[in-house]
Amino acid sequence: MADDIIQGTQYRLRCSQPMPIVSGDFVLHTFRAEKTRTDILLYTQSLPGSDQFRGQGGGYMSATFSRLNDRCGNSFSGRIDYPPEYVEEEELNFNL
Repeated sequence: MADDIIQGTQYRLRCSQPMPIVSGDFVLHTFRAEKTRTDILLYTQSLPGSDQFRGQGGGYMSATFSRLNDRCGNSFSGRIDYPPEYVEEEELNFNL
């Protein structure tokens, strides 16, 4: 069975602590956002090696895997995160 991969994007708003202004109201000072590509592996039989991570010559930031309950014991599901890209909030174009 081939690897089943779902590619996604995770966003994290970078900001300082809320600052009080007038009568119990607060303002949040933000500065850019992190945009991180994430691969979700629903099923795989191979795990990434140490040399595939940042600092060891590769491009992965982190990875988390769990063993699936099957007979052979070498099937996994998990996620791989790539290094974040810093973008301006206006570039995110969310429809909230």
